Amino acid sequence: MTLTDNKRINFFWALLVALTLFATLIAERATPSHFIVIVICLTIAIKGRFIIDEFMGLREAIPVIRYTIHSYFILLPTFIALCIIFPEFLLYLTTIK
Repeated sequence: MTLTDNKRINFFWALLVALTLFATLIAERATPSHFIVIVICLTIAIKGRFIIDEFMGLREAIPVIRYTIHSYFILLPTFIALCIIFPEFLLYLTTIK
């Protein structure tokens, strides 16, 4: 590990901390709305991408593995946002008739 690798890791670590603090501040201070949910879910997706590429070392991995893990951090926040924004539709889908 070279000095530039350490600087890169430190930069992304600080960026992840900043994104976490930003999302926490928004979630605690702002009035709940669809926009806030989308912003927080976007920060989850961005943080997931940084973790996958920089800390898990999957930037050079086989594309199938890399894109499978990337899809997790895209699909999960998307499903969370959809469930929060459209709870009636989720209730409709999961109700036994």
